[in-house]
Amino acid sequence: MSSYRPLIAVVGYHLADDRVPRWPQGGYGVPAPYLDALRRAGARTAIVSPGEDGDAEDLLEPFDGLVLVGGGDVDPARYGAEPDVDHNYGVEADRDETEVAFVLAADRLHLPTLCICRGMQIMNVAFGGTLHQHLPDMPGLLAHGVPAENTEALHAVDPEPRTVLSATTKAGSLTCSSHHHQAVDRVGQGLVVSGRSPDGVVEAIELPIPDMNTTERSEAAITWMLGVQWHPEETATTDPAQQALFDALVNLARLRGSRARPGEAHGRSRDFGLADYDPAWPETFDREAARVTEAIDPALIARIDHVGSTSVPGLAAKPVIDIQLSLRSMIPRDAYVTPLQALGYRWVVDPWDDEHEYFSIEDPERVGQFHIHVCGSGSAWERRHLAFRDALRADPQLAADYEDLKRRLAAEHPRDVMAYVDGKTAFVREIEARAVMGSPSSSDAAIIPGILGGSRGTHP
Repeated sequence: MSSYRPLIAVVGYHLADDRVPRWPQGGYGVPAPYLDALRRAGARTAIVSPGEDGDAEDLLEPFDGLVLVGGGDVDPARYGAEPDVDHNYGVEADRDETEVAFVLAADRLHLPTLCICRGMQIMNVAFGGTLHQHLPDMPGLLAHGVPAENTEALHAVDPEPRTVLSATTKAGSLTCSSHHHQAVDRVGQGLVVSGRSPDGVVEAIELPIPDMNTTERSEAAITWMLGVQWHPEETATTDPAQQALFDALVNLARLRGSRARPGEAHGRSRDFGLADYDPAWPETFDREAARVTEAIDPALIARIDHVGSTSVPGLAAKPVIDIQLSLRSMIPRDAYVTPLQALGYRWVVDPWDDEHEYFSIEDPERVGQFHIHVCGSGSAWERRHLAFRDALRADPQLAADYEDLKRRLAAEHPRDVMAYVDGKTAFVREIEARAVMGSPSSSDAAIIPGILGGSRGTHP
């Protein structure tokens, strides 16, 4: 993992002339909890003031991620509505202009973006959607809080499966701090609803996740953009599912910022290189797999497997052992996150796949270097990685072609591990697809348990 600290742009809002003592002409600001949550996730932050002159893409160029925060109402004229003069408040025309342009530019730039409360409404309007202007006028709704009166409410939000929201939070129903009097009406073009409150109010929207199994999918060429109507920053210190929204954004921003700049050979990720196959790798897997299975409730574990290049005899690999830990349930997270962290593993949220989480430990002197991929038993993640491993084991020429590709990419992309991974993606996805469709060893009946079954089973 790169030690690079990504820089996140946070769009501020106007402070009235009397908002800050001895600031007679006002200013720009962002409430501290937003910045605190980003810093806990490892980011650097920069407040961008509304009304900055220049092209949106040029203004965002120095940044690795974008956050739009709460505030006043979006000008109804932006979505073709007449103003609600009794309830509209805090309209800032220049902020609307800046944020709409930033959302559309972030999509073009594939810049990771989190839009909160008003930010989600801006996101929806930017893509052509509309808003309900005053929820209290609508019968049968829960209390969602009224920001102008400084009231708030806690209510549930239920994420839709197979969405960015469910992948990032992996917590089932969420408890959310809410104080908004407007909400999404017509959803913007190309966006999907990924969460609702029990009364049916749209509480999360996002750009959809492409099919995880296609060869075309590349995280460098799609945009992680999520809008949430509640305020995760208010409960993030005590609710890991809320902090995970900031962790995911910052991790994606870190990966994006670690890539080599145009015209540069070297990126900003850690050094990496390939080592010749080491016959000790299977035994190293066995030792760590035993340590992992002792730490987690055995009733939760469906199987544990040695995957990745170190699991293929004779194949050169980065000298890191990949362990695939298949669980009967990914919820609650604490059941596996807490014991793995107690073993010294670092947890990294997977904000793309709601059936996968990632952990790593790098302690060559004491424990070793391992990656753990926690996945759902029977999930597409599990099937794809086992199928790819088995295909390489069964076909020495295929394994040799893969090694040649990896050696070339490692030489071409020093300190840019993401470009190295992207360069392998099409090859890997094609083999996975062929293997999953055609290999009997990929069927549920033919997959044998690993060390939990009392033998080394599916690893060499």
